[in-house]
Amino acid sequence: MLPDAYVRSILAKYELPSGEGSPAELAAAELRQPITEWAGRFLLDIRFCGSYAKETRIRGATDIDLLISLGPRTPLDIDKLYDRFFDFLKRRGYNPRRQSVTIGVTHHGLEVDLIPAKQEWGGSNDHRIFETEHQRITRTNFDTHLQAVKESGTIEEIRLLKIWRTLRNLRLPSLCLELAVMDALRRQARHQPVANMEVVLRYLKDVLPSAPIRDPANFENLVSDDLLKHEKLAISEAAAESLKHSDWAKIVW
Repeated sequence: MLPDAYVRSILAKYELPSGEGSPAELAAAELRQPITEWAGRFLLDIRFCGSYAKETRIRGATDIDLLISLGPRTPLDIDKLYDRFFDFLKRRGYNPRRQSVTIGVTHHGLEVDLIPAKQEWGGSNDHRIFETEHQRITRTNFDTHLQAVKESGTIEEIRLLKIWRTLRNLRLPSLCLELAVMDALRRQARHQPVANMEVVLRYLKDVLPSAPIRDPANFENLVSDDLLKHEKLAISEAAAESLKHSDWAKIVW
């Protein structure tokens, strides 16, 4: 089997069902009721974001991300709202987990990341989110992230890198991963996943340890700061090890 055909067979292996009637859609529909109860009249929207919306999802990682968009008139800032939402889910028996900017729950066997966010004034659709690790509030725009990925033509490579990351148990947050792939492949041809993945792995080995990666929705937000020095080093070393192999069955499987 040719290398491109092989890696595409791996992408098919990790495909997560989507669309009407899929487990992801049913889980989101069931979670809508308690979320709406908690948010009340301040709720603007509950919608898919992250890998499910961007079509970069893989089996074995977070199955769905739901953005809980709260209006700018919502009392309290987003750090307090994050805590209150977490406590609400705990009282309801969802066994929530505090994560970087999300609250993780397991619902009917699916891993769901809930992202409470407070919309900024002015109609820009920018949102304030709470970064638990740094204990800070950050402004970003989920629509900008979605558009950037959709227009990049790098969905295959993003999905392959997520599989590569998962197989090695590396910590590489999805937004940072996506932006790294798009930066690495900015001048590369499309529809050549193996050649492009080699470029991405070289980027992870040589560039990621020191390069600033910025949120396209807020250049003041250094997404690369979400990774600690030893985590960047582990990614770099894993990429260097993968580049030693010519057999792609030893890189993703």
